[in-house]
Amino acid sequence: MSAAHDRSIFERLERLAAYATVPEFVQAFYELIAEYLVDSGSLDGPVGRYFLEYLRVEDRYHNSLTPLEADGALDLASVRDSTEKREIGLLSVLELLIEVHATGQAELARVLLSAECYFHLGLTDRVVERLETAITCGADHPLVQFALGYNRFELANEAFTAYDMESGETQVVDEDRYRLACLNAVNAFQQGMTGEEFDGQLHWWIGNVLRAAGFGDAADASLRRAAEMIGAQYEWDGDDYLAEFDEDAELEYGPITAEEVAAVAEALRRSYLPTDLV
Repeated sequence: MSAAHDRSIFERLERLAAYATVPEFVQAFYELIAEYLVDSGSLDGPVGRYFLEYLRVEDRYHNSLTPLEADGALDLASVRDSTEKREIGLLSVLELLIEVHATGQAELARVLLSAECYFHLGLTDRVVERLETAITCGADHPLVQFALGYNRFELANEAFTAYDMESGETQVVDEDRYRLACLNAVNAFQQGMTGEEFDGQLHWWIGNVLRAAGFGDAADASLRRAAEMIGAQYEWDGDDYLAEFDEDAELEYGPITAEEVAAVAEALRRSYLPTDLV
């Protein structure tokens, strides 16, 4: 039974990898959860069973989108129906996960799976909380740090920006707190750096978050670093990436430390802490 169960999990992962609607990062995150379960020796335990149910929910959802994607035109009613069914399935998995008492690597898998459910349900604040919990418990994998940085940035946009009807653009409504929230996102990305290939993607995201927060010079330096690491050459010029950077230019950018975040908070003369933002 255990071998069949294990095979079913990895077969579902293979099926999901074949869908064009499943982003590569999301697939990698699923596989990381599976790795934690394998390491814990509990693929056929409660968390493993609920992970398999989660994969079934995702398989059904993405399979339902395949004919819509092939037609080249989305039937909004069909998409809404598929999304509602998916949400019901995700909520069911979350209810099961809440009742589980796991330890070690299995607990990390449980918390990360909960975060993934919340992510697809659009509950960004809960995603951030679950990811922070996972990292505190030992899930310091670069993918987890990336997910935390990404969702902290999303939370900053949800909390401190608003759509302006007149201009048709999204405007920052609390610049000070938005900048602090962005720096917290940057810190998470930086914690995921290991000196390996994935660092290039992290530098790219750091550059974009810093740009959004108004730290232009630091953003450009991080984007240069990303260009060096992932082989893409681009530069920021207003709203567009245009020609390549001067590869001989000196880069004066290093990790933003917790002390620097605290210094920004003090300079802004706010009474809240960076942790209040999440």
